[in-house]
Amino acid sequence: MPPAGGTRLSLSHRLGPVQGRFSDGWTVFGPGAPVQPVEAQPVRAFDFPVAVNSVVQPRAYEPFSFAQLRAFANVELVRLAIETRKDQIERLDWSIIPSAGATTPDPAEIARITAFWRRPDGVTPFATWLRLALEDLLVLDAPAIERRFARGGGLTGLDIIPGDTIHPMVDDTGRRPRGPGAVAYQQVIKGVAWADLTEADLIYAPRNPRPNHNYGFSPVEQVIVTINTVIRRQAAQLAYFTEGNLPAGLLNGPEGWSPDQIRDMQLWLDSRLSGQAAEQAKLLWVPSGTRYQAFKDSPLKDEFDEWLARVIAFAFSLPPTPFIRQMNRATAGADQDRGQEEGLQPLKLWAKRLIDGVIQDDLGAPGLEFSWNDAPAVDPMVQARIDDLAIRNGSMTINEVRARRGLAPLSAQALSAEAATVSAFSGAPLHPPGSAG
Repeated sequence: MPPAGGTRLSLSHRLGPVQGRFSDGWTVFGPGAPVQPVEAQPVRAFDFPVAVNSVVQPRAYEPFSFAQLRAFANVELVRLAIETRKDQIERLDWSIIPSAGATTPDPAEIARITAFWRRPDGVTPFATWLRLALEDLLVLDAPAIERRFARGGGLTGLDIIPGDTIHPMVDDTGRRPRGPGAVAYQQVIKGVAWADLTEADLIYAPRNPRPNHNYGFSPVEQVIVTINTVIRRQAAQLAYFTEGNLPAGLLNGPEGWSPDQIRDMQLWLDSRLSGQAAEQAKLLWVPSGTRYQAFKDSPLKDEFDEWLARVIAFAFSLPPTPFIRQMNRATAGADQDRGQEEGLQPLKLWAKRLIDGVIQDDLGAPGLEFSWNDAPAVDPMVQARIDDLAIRNGSMTINEVRARRGLAPLSAQALSAEAATVSAFSGAPLHPPGSAG
């Protein structure tokens, strides 16, 4: 039935304008008119499975479960790559600095934000806290952080939550439900929907989402076939050094030996070698004419092992140098620099985006931002001369140089005193920031 006051329209009336735009007199072999939607619907972000929110288990429609990704991440080469990336991030120093274009910040405000990030959850140091987040980023691409609030509403801490317990919800359009009270995520514990979470409760920050998936795409998942191959390769190598039902080879006895003589020789060899690693490394005298025929070659390291190491290292943007044949120093150095640029920088940018959002939106400091204190690429004395020249020619101010070094800005009074002191010693005027020069 049409709505009250409405008018029922015939199908030909509705299709007429559409067909008129796509068919001019029913052109022979023309494109035809598009099929009309049964019920007009808003555009969907992706074609999600029907009733996807009702399926409790996270990643139920993905080819690999969270548990499988966790298990594959513990394969030696993969785990070494993950821990190396976390170690590289942990070595970096950081500071809270004014945002670009911000007014001169209050040093007390910088100290407040810095104190919060020294222990984001109130207990764990920042470096260890970030390692927890990076674990779920590199293994699952599902880092999840719960916001803790005081009774008055202020943010008091950020707790890392295992990403494999979080099931992201979608609305009718395939997007994350937003708004006060909208359930954007569910935590699943022991197969049971445990807690409803809004976007205000949880920070869910995958780094590599895909437009047709509800979950991120981690480096571990990207090379999961290679990891499976590594597991089977290592199993074959381990089996070579353990007992099995296939001997290493056959010894052909001398011409004319009887079965009893062959049996006696076998018993004697077994008594000498079985379970005796030291005896197995010694030479043995055997009768003339005895020949050895190998059943299998030892599955030791070869070019295929290097290829597997290269693929896994490439997934994490790490140089495979420790696992391949020795290369010259220039090539090794270039690989190291490329690994730093291609792999470490994206992780630093991901962490900065996440932390800046908390600083500016949750901690109420829109004029501040997080900054990694990168190691200087030039000699400190050379950098000092560069900074001095930049200040003198007016291309940078003293406070801009101090901010780049992670230092608190000077007050206007201190800047004037500094300018007067430098001018007196050098004979050249030093213009404080804001002056015409």
